Amino acid sequence: MKNPKMLAISGVKNSGKTTLITKLIPELTKLDLKIATIKHDGHGFKADIENSDTYRHKAAGAYGTAVFSGDKYMLVKELPQCNEIIIAESFPEADLILLEGFKQSLYPKIEIIRSKNSQISVCPENTLIAVVSDLPLSFTEIPVFGLNDIPLIAQFIYEWTLKS
Repeated sequence: MKNPKMLAISGVKNSGKTTLITKLIPELTKLDLKIATIKHDGHGFKADIENSDTYRHKAAGAYGTAVFSGDKYMLVKELPQCNEIIIAESFPEADLILLEGFKQSLYPKIEIIRSKNSQISVCPENTLIAVVSDLPLSFTEIPVFGLNDIPLIAQFIYEWTLKS
């Protein structure tokens, strides 16, 4: 069993976290990393398609349901306390788990700072390993990448994953 590395892609709301992650995944996969993602939703979410069998099982009172086919599964399970550590245990094969958000966490992170919605870092400085921005920022200890520097960011993450 591997011990996947966990890296947060952070920033203020609408900073481009999802966009960056979806651009990085194919690049990281090309570098032969197995990637999983975890996103926290503070507002709750719909875990199943309404009127599907598993939705109906859950609505009838099951605390958990699962559906699977030959190469994938989906599990919905109520827990009194759920967090990214519990979810990460579902991805033991991953080399890297990208966490979307988690800006105040202690996880190493890359922060997105975009001129349209933020001008300064909102993450604890000691957790930043890089910044992605469209602003002329300079940090003394960490690299700053442009928003479209996807191959460079992916290579940086790849090297970080290997050495961490």
